[in-house]
Amino acid sequence: VAGNLTMALQQQQQQKQHSSSSSTSSSSTAMQVRELLQAVGLDYDRDASKRPTQLSGGMGRRVCLALQLAQHKRVIVLDEPFTGLDYDAAVSVAQQLVSLRNSDKHTALVLISHEPHLTKLVMDPQTTSHNQVVPLKPPLNKSSSSSVLLNKQQHRRYHKSLCFGTQFLDRFWERLVDYTVMSSPLIALAFVACGLAIAMLTADLLQRLEISGKVLELVEEEVKPLIKMLTGNEASTFQMMAIRFKVKGMLNQTVPPAKATLFAIGITKLFVLEVGPLLTALLLCGRIGGSYAGKIATMQATNQNKLLRTLGIHPVWWTLWPSLLAAMVAAPILTVMGTGLALYLGGWVGPWYGIGDAAQYWTEMQNSIFPPLRLKSMEAFWTETASTANADDSDSCTVTGMTSMVSALQDAIANPTRLDLRVTYSNQPTWKDSLIEVATYPFFYHLLKAQVFIIIIVGVAECVARSRPNLTPRGVPSVITISVVTAGLLVILADWGFSQLWLLRE
Repeated sequence: VAGNLTMALQQQQQQKQHSSSSSTSSSSTAMQVRELLQAVGLDYDRDASKRPTQLSGGMGRRVCLALQLAQHKRVIVLDEPFTGLDYDAAVSVAQQLVSLRNSDKHTALVLISHEPHLTKLVMDPQTTSHNQVVPLKPPLNKSSSSSVLLNKQQHRRYHKSLCFGTQFLDRFWERLVDYTVMSSPLIALAFVACGLAIAMLTADLLQRLEISGKVLELVEEEVKPLIKMLTGNEASTFQMMAIRFKVKGMLNQTVPPAKATLFAIGITKLFVLEVGPLLTALLLCGRIGGSYAGKIATMQATNQNKLLRTLGIHPVWWTLWPSLLAAMVAAPILTVMGTGLALYLGGWVGPWYGIGDAAQYWTEMQNSIFPPLRLKSMEAFWTETASTANADDSDSCTVTGMTSMVSALQDAIANPTRLDLRVTYSNQPTWKDSLIEVATYPFFYHLLKAQVFIIIIVGVAECVARSRPNLTPRGVPSVITISVVTAGLLVILADWGFSQLWLLRE
């Protein structure tokens, strides 16, 4: 308190020094600070060393008034000085204003208030003079009755559209653009680096994997005794050469396609089931979680949340719900975008290393992301898709399967009694089996992880930022750090839980 008042006095003294060469000593400044605090009803020895967060509401108003007096303001505007104070504190502030008016500060006060019982104390004619009251009255409405009715309808429609404060959709769209557009470059660059690194390392490993020599050595050791046992004679050089030639040809036909299939399925499963959602969530811990935690913490430190409560708006409804809904829309979009980019790069890296071709890669990738959904209602559609794929040998089988799934869902909505959610791989299916089958379906599993992770991120940021009601601006960075670290740890823990769920899939 004393430091703020001293700074205000020094600024006032610097302005005076431009017109005179006199200077003020530190002892006189301290004396002026003491007089200012006494003028507003505060004790120098008790209150001068306090920080702003240690002041009550009434003490804070008095310090603000002392700051204005320190700058020798000729006119001080008091806009709702009693709002948010209990009755005793408000009466104390009103009495102090009366004392200030009766002092020789030569300062005019403009008091704006909706509490007439307190303004009467400040403008008591028995203790003060030069009182002037300007009552504010609503403007006369000279419009017709139909115009009045129209204005009332517009007023009700306006308030009906404001679900959580003022313009909920505006705040939602603002957050959605921020979370999606501003996060896209970060997600894209991270998945480009990660996708290229993992695809190149996997392709290089498969390319270095050579099994022909080991298989031929095994044939040499096992086939010779077998020929001798069957024929009674030692295997000739010509026979062994023919066998080695045949085995090597079989290996050349089967190993490269097997490597290509392993590469495509491995890259797809790795990014769809694990790396894609987890990497996106860890990046969004800092991007969305840190941003939201910083926003809420700043509102706490600057008393904006208290202002919202004063206006009758709950701070959680004002900030949390538009941000959470925007994040729940943005997170799956960013996750699918990053995963798709990594898989696209994998399709380019594989053929570049000589592992399969692009057509085989895309076919295996689509079959890994959209395998048959093993529910009885979907069985007929996936059987039709498989027969179409065998007949046409076309990459459109996955699209056909997804279209069949949509058709099945539409048919189930039209006829709910025909919807059979029992799994096809069990003789005694339960609802748990069906739930696991749907939840661990690769594409659904991918989106489900993204949604759960972003809810954790925003929820942690909300809880950490609001857990400190008396937060100061100095504590905002620590709130952001705690939020980001805690959310990251919980996301990793949730990822482990999802891996345990995947192990339940049969």
